Amino acid sequence: MTKKCYSSFSLVALLMLSIPAAAQNPIPNAGFETWSGSTPAGWNASTNIPGFLEPITRSTDAYSGVSAVRGEVLNAAGSPYPPALYTGTTQSPLFPISENHSSFSAYYKFQPQGGDMLYIQVAFQNPVTGGGAEGHTTISTSAGSYTRVDISMVYNPNNPPGFQATQANITITIQPPTGQAPHIGTNFLIDHLTFDNYPVSVEELADVRNPERFELMQNYPNPFNPSTNIQFSLPEQSLVQLKVFNLLGEEVASLVNEEMRAGNYRADWNATGMPSGVYLYSLRTGNSVLTKRMMLVK
Repeated sequence: MTKKCYSSFSLVALLMLSIPAAAQNPIPNAGFETWSGSTPAGWNASTNIPGFLEPITRSTDAYSGVSAVRGEVLNAAGSPYPPALYTGTTQSPLFPISENHSSFSAYYKFQPQGGDMLYIQVAFQNPVTGGGAEGHTTISTSAGSYTRVDISMVYNPNNPPGFQATQANITITIQPPTGQAPHIGTNFLIDHLTFDNYPVSVEELADVRNPERFELMQNYPNPFNPSTNIQFSLPEQSLVQLKVFNLLGEEVASLVNEEMRAGNYRADWNATGMPSGVYLYSLRTGNSVLTKRMMLVK
C-alpha cells in the first residue's frame, strides 16, 4: 500500500475542493465606497433634499477604504433637520440574505448634543414562511476615534421550524431623548458594516504594473490583533477564492469568491471573536493554490 503524505499546501488545496464556498458579506455597499451624489449606492438617504438640505453626506474620514457615511442634524431655518439612512429604496428597503446571521458589526464616530443617541437597527424576515429576527442599539457616548459596535440578532421564539431569513434591512438615524427633537450639531461617521466575521470588501490597488505572476504576499501586520490585510496579484482574469482556515483544516472565513480581472488586490480580515493562534490563508485560481501562515495574538 502506498502511503500518501500531504503538506499544508496540498491539504488546504484538498479542503478548498471539498468545502462549499461560504457566502460573502451580503450588505450592499458595506464599506460605502460607491456613491451617487450624496447617497451611497444601495442605500436611501431619506431625509436628503439634494442641493438644499443633505444631512447624509460622503466623508473621506474612513475606517477602511476611502469613504464613510457622515450624518449630521442640520439647522433648517432654526429647526433641527436629522439624518436618516436605510438600505434599499423607499419602496423596497430590503436586501437578500441566505444565512441566519448571529451578529452585525460596524465602526463609528459620534459627537452627540443634548443627549441625542445614534440608533442602529437590523431586521430579518422571510415573507413566505413568516418569522424573523431583530437587533438594535442606541449609542449615547461621544467617540472621537473609530469604535466597533456589535449587535446580536434575536430570533423570534415563534419562528416556524427550520426558519431561514431571506431578507434584511438596516436603519441608521439619530434618536433624541424622549419628548425632544434632535439637537442641531449632533453628528456621526459610520463605516465597515458586516455580519458575523464576513469581510467587507476587496480593494483593487492602484498600480501601473501589469502583474507577471500569480502571487500571494505575507499578511500585514503579522502577528495581528484583530485586523490584518492580505495582498495578492493576478496575471490574468480568473475565478478567485481566498479563504482562511484554522490548523484543524476548518474554514473560518471566505474573503473572496468571485471572478476578478488581472491586477493587484488587497483583502482585509477582521478576526474579532476568533481565538488566538496560527491560521492558514489560501488563494486559489483554477488549478493553482498558494498558501501562507499568519498568527492572531490577543
